[in-house]
Amino acid sequence: MSKISMGKKLNKKKHSFRKDALESKIQNDIKTEESLGFAALINETSVDTTIIGGQEPWPDDVKLFQPYETEQILLPDMANCLAVRVFLKMCNLKYTVEYRVNAEDMSPSGRVPFIKCGACLVSDLEPITAFVGNKGISLTSHLDAAQKSDMRAYMSLVNTVLGNAENYITWCDNQTYSEITKPRYGSVHPFPLNHILTYMRRKSVIKRLTALGWYEKNLDKVYEEIDRACSALSERLDKGNFFFGDKPCELDALIFGHVFSILTTPCFKVGAEIANILRSYRQILLHCKRIMPLLNLVESIESPSYHIKYLKEIENINVDDPYCDNEFICSESENDVNVADLQDCTCLFNEKNTIYEAVFSPPVLGI
Repeated sequence: MSKISMGKKLNKKKHSFRKDALESKIQNDIKTEESLGFAALINETSVDTTIIGGQEPWPDDVKLFQPYETEQILLPDMANCLAVRVFLKMCNLKYTVEYRVNAEDMSPSGRVPFIKCGACLVSDLEPITAFVGNKGISLTSHLDAAQKSDMRAYMSLVNTVLGNAENYITWCDNQTYSEITKPRYGSVHPFPLNHILTYMRRKSVIKRLTALGWYEKNLDKVYEEIDRACSALSERLDKGNFFFGDKPCELDALIFGHVFSILTTPCFKVGAEIANILRSYRQILLHCKRIMPLLNLVESIESPSYHIKYLKEIENINVDDPYCDNEFICSESENDVNVADLQDCTCLFNEKNTIYEAVFSPPVLGI
């Protein structure tokens, strides 16, 4: 037998051995995950998330994980979390919101929010929609094929324009980044990790925005893109209370998450300009107001919400005033929020106004 043929047979055996070893490792990993009581669903196109756990009924102990809203969460994540939460409410599905400082790291896709339903972890709106749909629960059963295609097109428009605009504001606008993004994103990590991880995340987002052609846009172009998208959405809403008749679908949930977050998140000049564009479209505001009761939200979306430092610039407020010691100043609402309904985050604050030491510091003996 020639050396060439022997070499080919040897390589073939090596390939077969590696394949068997890989399959064995995957099976062992699955068994390990099952023994731990959960299975991570990676949100890739090659993985059908609607298969696993799809035949089981919706349990009563479903948990939705997201970052803390008071001091940690950023605008893009807030929009995504609200979209998923209101979608589940539209489906009349029970769930409990669980706040975690490391929710992003816990997620199978590295993005928030994600839900734990039985033995399954699913993140992002579209995979969660597919997962719920496989249980026989759908908000689009009354739509025909053409309408479903239109819905997906509008969802793509919202993600492309509003989603990228939110990341642009959060990570590319220098004032927003230095005054809001950097301290909030790094608040859950100790020095110097807070600076390193924030820098790495900003670099990653800028790389993605560059690939999508958004990083090179100037502010006027960003405003123009948002105005054009809002015009298309408002035109569609002229035909009914929701985007497809009198029944909401996942498109309504997605748009609500983005619109409400942009309108109510305390911001600087760039964020305020974008919020003003949205407020100029009455149909979009009315659509947002129709959905707000599902989450018991009472914030005013017609009045601007400014960061305290930006408010000082435009109204010459004295930030040394004891009534202005908050980082944010939100617009006042006619309806006062019940204190019991507010998220209790008092345990997260300490003298340095950070989360990390309050959560990860060693316990004090004798307490």
